[in-house]
Parts: sequence; structure tokens; C-alpha cells
Amino acid sequence: MRPPLPLVALLFLPTLAPAAPGPEPGPLLYAARRTTLLSKLPAGAVAILHAPPEGTGDRESYRPDSGFWYLTGFPEPEAVAVLAPGAPEGKRYTLFVRPKDREKERWTGYRAGPDGAKSTYAADEAFPVEEFPKRLGELLRDATSLWYLDGGDAKFRDTLVSGWSRRAALEKGALPLYDLAPTVADMRLVKDGTEIELLRTAVAQTVNAHRAAMRLAQPGNGEWVLAGAMVGTCLSGGAARMAYPPIVGSGPNAVVLHYDASSRVLKPGDMIVNDTACEVGMYAADVTRSYPAGGEFSPQQTAIYEIVLAAQKAAQARAVPGAEMREIYDATVDVIVDGLLKLGLLSGDKAEIVAKRTYRTFYPHGCAHWIGLDVHDAGSYESERLPGDTPQQMRRFAPAHAKLRPGMAFTIEPGIYIPEKAEGVDPKWWNIGARIEDDFLVTPQGVECLSCALPREIVELQKAIQGR
Repeated sequence: MRPPLPLVALLFLPTLAPAAPGPEPGPLLYAARRTTLLSKLPAGAVAILHAPPEGTGDRESYRPDSGFWYLTGFPEPEAVAVLAPGAPEGKRYTLFVRPKDREKERWTGYRAGPDGAKSTYAADEAFPVEEFPKRLGELLRDATSLWYLDGGDAKFRDTLVSGWSRRAALEKGALPLYDLAPTVADMRLVKDGTEIELLRTAVAQTVNAHRAAMRLAQPGNGEWVLAGAMVGTCLSGGAARMAYPPIVGSGPNAVVLHYDASSRVLKPGDMIVNDTACEVGMYAADVTRSYPAGGEFSPQQTAIYEIVLAAQKAAQARAVPGAEMREIYDATVDVIVDGLLKLGLLSGDKAEIVAKRTYRTFYPHGCAHWIGLDVHDAGSYESERLPGDTPQQMRRFAPAHAKLRPGMAFTIEPGIYIPEKAEGVDPKWWNIGARIEDDFLVTPQGVECLSCALPREIVELQKAIQGR
């Protein structure tokens, strides 16, 4: 069991001004998104969206499904939304929600109920969720195609598919059924003004949190102290939750990409990879900084860090409107391979190393992903699959041809990781991990770095860690 969070981890909180709160999306915004969605569907289509039920146990509060939230703004579990553009006026948007229940609300919080679904969330009609099965036939009576978003609830999906299939069996013509997720993902890829402001707020609060953690990156403190500083700053600044479990790895943990135990005590000179971010208004930042405990970089740490920083800057220069995602990744590979060849950590012909991707021994991940309602946000990368790639590797390693356009938000996050006892590697390089990750927004004028107010140059990192 790791020690409890020391009081020192909380003392910094009053010294940081919280980021300005983001805007509150209103019913008109969600209605506009639903209108856009339905304009993409064929005549006669009906769309059914589902919010998954609450999880079991007492560990975490409920977070709405991102796709359902994007189109409805309704925050409660188990809800069902039916969009029927061909229905008469006043019957095109129906919500099925949990009924009011004073006793349950005493324990688990306010419920909108059918009346609130109409008055607050702008549903044309609303009913208790228990009535959904018996009203479904009427809602689908004139539908010629069904589009669904199941919120990851396989049971709901199977029930819906079975019901639609039974109806299709009775019809003379085909009744197609489609997963709505790709269509919604395409909409979510380009952010509107409200989303952009919420992202800015999440990133600004994340920058505050990283600054707080840097001041505590001293030998003798635990990884949990830095994680606690990040969590405390995010929550005290108005974040509802973290965007993902904090990743604070030192020494041998710095080379583990998604290490989240936060249980080791920092030793002098340990390299630290801190990949932690806030979620504000349902929108997630994703920021990483790497630095040694105490702030003094060794020559080997400096060499690796400078390669990663140069790779990120090269990718940032390549990330212009109209550029393909693969070009951003290729820019990082070019710099990292050159750097590792110069240090002798890679050997051989550069073109062959790139073609066979043997650099993945030290740079095993992609360098960019979308951010938004999810930290790895919905949206196509238009990726090609290369020989030998597994489906999981495909998106990260294969060429991604999606072109950057205004409203897209994404990360750039190259990294180098040299584990202990890496084959053929001098021990002086062992346990050096470095990843630098920032959040970017494509604008009509170019690409803006949302998180680059956070130090990333070595001199600036040392000042932040050492309080200079």
C-alpha cells in the first residue's frame, strides 16, 4: 500500500488561479447538432441513441456516453433518444428517461424525469424509459432505415437489432440497419466554438496542474505526490474528473508507456514522465512533460530529451492546414532516427531502419491523436494497413491520410524509451524515458499550440522544478 498523500501536496492549491470556466452548451446547440446529423441520413431514416446504464460498485461516478451527450446534452444513464425527422412537428425528438423517484434521488442525485426532459432538454415528447419497448413499434412504423448508437451496451444493441430484424422479415423490401457511430464520429472531428472554448479551459487547467507537479518533483517525494498535485489542481479548478488515470512514472517506470500505479519514491536524477490532464465540461486535455527529479539533466538525459523536443518541433512545423496526419508522424521519425543513429543507439542504413520501422524498439507509438469529448477522440485517421500490423497497431503506425482542417484538435507526442538491460545498449542509457505531448488546434490561420505555455525547454523546466 502506498503512503497517504502528504499535506505538502495540497499546500500549493491556493497559489494557482483556476482557468476561466468554459461556456455551458445549451439546448439550441444540441438541437443544431441533431439537425446536422439528420441531414446526413436518407429520407425515412430513424435514429435511436442509447445512454448506457450505471456501472456496478461504488468506485466511480457516472460519466455520460460521449456520443449520446454530443447530440442530446442529457447527462443521466439508461436514457434513449429517438430522432424521427419524418414524424409530425412536435414528435421528432423523443426522450425516454428514468422517472422521478424522491427516495432514489436522495441517494444518487436529481433526475430530470419526463417533464424535465422536455422543459430543460428540449425534447418534443418524453416518457419513462420503461415505456420504450412498447412504444418502439409506433416510433418505427414508417421508418425505411434504422440508425443506432448503442453507447457500448451490447444488450441494448442486440434487443434493438432483433426487433428490427423481425419487422424486416415481414416486409417485402429491404430494411437496412446501420451503426450511427461513424457518422457521429465524423461530426465530432471538427469542433465548434463552444467545444473549442471548453478544450481551451481543460488545457489551461492542465497547464496549471503540471506546474504544480513540477514544483514537487524532488527526490524523496513519491510519484503519488505529483499525481496528487495534478488531481488536486484539476478538481479545485473546476474539473469534474481527470481525463484519464494519471501517468507519473519515474526511473524504471518512466519507460512504461501507460504506467499508472504512482507508487515509487523518486530518487535523485530519476527521469520522470508525467502524462496527466483534466477534463472540463466533458472535454479532455492530454499533456505530457518529462524531466529528472530535482531538475538537473544528466548528459544522457539531455541527449535523449533534446531529440524528442526536436522531433516535436519538426512535427509542429509540418502540422499546417491541409497536411496529412502521416506527415506529422514522418517528421518525428526522421528526427528520432537521425538522433539515435548519432548517439549509436541505432546502427545501419537510415532508409532501411525507416522502411522496416526498427526504430520502434525505442519509439513504439504514434505521435498524434484527436482530442475532444474523449481523450482519444472519435474521428477517422483514414489509415492504411501495412503488412504485419495488428488492428491495434494499425492506427498508430500505419500512414494516416486524414488532412488537417480548421476545428480539428489533436496531440503531438513523440517519445523515446530505453528500458533497463535493453539489448546492446550501454547501461548509461538505461531507464531514460522522455515523452513531450502538447495539444493543438487547427485554425483558419494555421495551427495553434494550446498547451505550449507549459515549459518544455530544458532551462525553463529546471526553473519550474527548482523554483527559480
